[in-house]
Amino acid sequence: MIYFTADTHFGSEKVRIYSLRPFVNLRQMDKIMIKNWNKTAKKDDYIYHLGDFGSYNTIKKLKGKVILIMGNYEINDKERDFKSFKSYKKYLLSLGFYDVIDERGLRKIFKDISDEEIYLTHKPMDCDPNCFNLFGHIHGHSRAKDFGLNVGVDCYNYKLVTVENINFLKKAIDEKIFDDNVFCQKSNLINKK
Repeated sequence: MIYFTADTHFGSEKVRIYSLRPFVNLRQMDKIMIKNWNKTAKKDDYIYHLGDFGSYNTIKKLKGKVILIMGNYEINDKERDFKSFKSYKKYLLSLGFYDVIDERGLRKIFKDISDEEIYLTHKPMDCDPNCFNLFGHIHGHSRAKDFGLNVGVDCYNYKLVTVENINFLKKAIDEKIFDDNVFCQKSNLINKK
């Protein structure tokens, strides 16, 4: 099986508070997110984490083969503590990550979702307008865009995102069930007049 997630921020009290996560403390937040993860993922499942993982040692408590696509927090850690992406990746692999992809993201065909490439990246502003995208970074502020989906934990009850979740929401985008009212921006309102 394949799953997706982003913005777990394990070990971050700041994110717990500023993202208004419904946990009484950091310990509870991490415990529930780890429990939710391990209830879904099995040892041989692949989990694509689209950045801002948090405390890297948490990987030792998680089931599955985690492919981490660097987010802004990982970029900061790499630049602060490592001489190169290669040394940073080597460190994360030694902790238990299955693979680490740099901030350029990953283009991949997931047959259970689409016969076309899907672009996985951290920030929605880095998405490719010419294909379907999965991203994170914006926590719970918006789940769907007309070009892709936010797979951040804040949008999915702090659980991994399944292929079924993605297919359901992708279909709503592709078939225009999510219309301009879902995706409208202030500029749409101004141009309307």
